[in-house]
Amino acid sequence: MINEITFLMFLLGIVFTGLVIIHSYNQIAYAHNFTPNSLSTFVTLVYRAEVELLLATDNFPLNVTVPVDHAEDAAKVIDDDYYLDEDIVDDADFARKYNEAFDTHNSTIHALVVANICDQILREYGEAFDIGYDLTNMSNRMITPMPSVTSYRLPSDSVNNTNLSTNSTDQNNKLQVVNIANYQSAQKLSEKASQIFRSNLLFLPSSNNTETVIVTKLEKNMADLSLLVENKAPAQELMRLVHGHIHPSLQLAYSLKLRQ
Repeated sequence: MINEITFLMFLLGIVFTGLVIIHSYNQIAYAHNFTPNSLSTFVTLVYRAEVELLLATDNFPLNVTVPVDHAEDAAKVIDDDYYLDEDIVDDADFARKYNEAFDTHNSTIHALVVANICDQILREYGEAFDIGYDLTNMSNRMITPMPSVTSYRLPSDSVNNTNLSTNSTDQNNKLQVVNIANYQSAQKLSEKASQIFRSNLLFLPSSNNTETVIVTKLEKNMADLSLLVENKAPAQELMRLVHGHIHPSLQLAYSLKLRQ
């Protein structure tokens, strides 16, 4: 009978085999249209790897196929991270980079990480529900009409926006999950994004009242994103929240630079 230790060894085998096999096929996508930063990309990939490995173990032994999917995703992400920079040539270099990345108190780095993860949430959500267009592409925001009746309300430009709520109409608007592994990743990443925001960005001192207002709104926006994912809201709702509120607010509050 397979036990948990044996299964974890099996998952690790998938991960390290994947590092050898998939290296030449990986591409790293950057958030929104912000100027990419090596350190923030490295941190983003570390968080994603942690999420996928956690989901792989959480699903076992109730399910075997889904943990394997998460383990394979972890392998791809670890491979991307390991070969991200030319200065990482062995495990010691990777450990040095890891310590450097997680010792930083640079708010711009952490804001880019949150932006990156929000885009990954959109990718996972699109795969989870087999949506036929790229949710990270802002030009696709109006590719399909919004539902005529919906209980999901996005934040307004006012700080005192109404909390997202659900009622009997929710079942009419919820999407049907096609890929459970991708949906689980979107859920866990939305939790991780909120955690990173609260730990590294929410309590940064600021004498600028405008920035304080934006950060307060962002805290609400991050919670709204998790709720939309949890409630299987229409994809356009997530796009409007990320592209219309979260990314612009991160740019304003933490001086993110747009790519030229």
